[in-house]
Amino acid sequence: MVGKSENNLNLLDFGIVGEQLSISELLHSSYVRGREDFQKEVEVDFKKNIQSAAHSSSLLKSKLSEIGVDVKDMYLKIVNFNTFKCLVILNKEDYYSENKRWTSYKISEQINNTNSRIDLTFSFMSSSEQLMVDNITSDGFIFKYGTEKV
Repeated sequence: MVGKSENNLNLLDFGIVGEQLSISELLHSSYVRGREDFQKEVEVDFKKNIQSAAHSSSLLKSKLSEIGVDVKDMYLKIVNFNTFKCLVILNKEDYYSENKRWTSYKISEQINNTNSRIDLTFSFMSSSEQLMVDNITSDGFIFKYGTEKV
C-alpha cells in the first residue's frame, strides 16, 4: 500500500500509523530524540572520564605512598570533556626533597601516559599553614580526595 501525506511522502509499502506529521515535523521529532540520546551518551562518557581521572589520581597517591612520599591532599579540576588537572599537596619535607619531588613527577607522567581515555596533568605543591582551600576551589578544583566536601 502506498502511503502519502500532504507533503507527498511516498513510503511505498508503508502507511502512516497514528497522527500524520509533515516532513519538517518528522525531521524535528527525529532530531530531538537523537539529541536526547546523544546527550545521554555524552553524560555517560563524561562520568567515565571523571572516574578515570579520579582512579588515576588515587593510583598516584598509592604509588607515592609506596616510595615514602606523604600526600596530604589532592584536588581535581575539570578543564573540559576529557582534560583534567590534579593538584597534589605533598608533605613539606617531601616536596622540598628534590629526589622525592622529581620521582613524584616521573610517576605521575607514567600514570598519565598509560591512560589514553583522558589527559590528566598533575602538579605538586607543598603543604603549609597558609594554604587556603578557598583559593584552590576558586581556581576550579572542585573535587577533593576523600569523603569531605569542599
